[in-house]
Amino acid sequence: MRVALVDCHDGDLRPGEGERVGGLRELAASYVVPGPAGVAIRDRLRVSHTDAAVLAEVGMFLGSLAAGDLAERSREGVAHDAASWAVRKRELTGRSSARWAGSITKATHDQWALARRGQAARMVWLRGQIAAIEARLARPLGAKASKGEGLARD
Repeated sequence: MRVALVDCHDGDLRPGEGERVGGLRELAASYVVPGPAGVAIRDRLRVSHTDAAVLAEVGMFLGSLAAGDLAERSREGVAHDAASWAVRKRELTGRSSARWAGSITKATHDQWALARRGQAARMVWLRGQIAAIEARLARPLGAKASKGEGLARD
C-alpha cells in the first residue's frame, strides 16, 4: 500500500489523498478560503464649516509641533537616547497633551529612522557606483571588457 504525502496549509507534509504533480508531491484538493472575519468601514466625515475650520486649525497646530520636534530630533543626530526623547516629550506635553506628545515623538522617531535607512541605502548604492567607475578607470585604454567583470563590451 502506497501512502501519498499531501502538502498541507501550514507547510507540513502529511499522509492523505491527492493528485500527483510532477513526481514531487501530491496536492490536496482545492477549497474556498473564507473571507476575513474583521470589518473595515471607510467613510468621510461630514462636518459643518465651523468644525472643518477647527479641524484645519488643530491640524496646522499639531503639524507645527511635529515639524519642530523633527527639527529638534534632527539636530540631535545619532547621539539620541531615551532621556532626550523624554525631554522632547515633556516640552511637547506643555504645549499639547501627553497623548499628542507621545504620538508626535513616536512619529518623529519613525520618520527620522526611515530617513537614516534611506540615507544608508543610498550610500551603499553610491559606493557600488564608485567601485564600478574605479574598475573601469583601472582598465588599460582600448582593452575589451568582459561581462563577468560587469562591464559592457565595445
